Amino acid sequence: MRLLRLGSLVSAALLGACSTTSGPISAPPTPTSGHPVTISLHRVESLEGAAVPMVFTINGTEVYGLRNGETYQFKLDPGQYVFGWDFGFNTCAQDVWIRPGRDIDLNLSNDCDIPPEP
Repeated sequence: MRLLRLGSLVSAALLGACSTTSGPISAPPTPTSGHPVTISLHRVESLEGAAVPMVFTINGTEVYGLRNGETYQFKLDPGQYVFGWDFGFNTCAQDVWIRPGRDIDLNLSNDCDIPPEP
């Protein structure tokens, strides 16, 4: 009985630790140009990993934990970045070139499918 109770407590603690990474983690790089680009991230809904946030990274810095089906917007200066995500035991990283003059919509799924020139 004690072992079962301990297992339940450990499971609850692990799930609680995972859920704390949703929402804002650290600010994306602050735009300094007069013409920043709006980036819209959308985590595609999926049963796989539905309870686990997908933590979006820019240049290796954790920026935002996306819940299943959630959208997050921010602004960046045009230029080259490394976009990625951490999702459970999976990670993704892709060099991305942000061109001036157009806003970007990225759909993020469990596959590492971030286009290099969105």
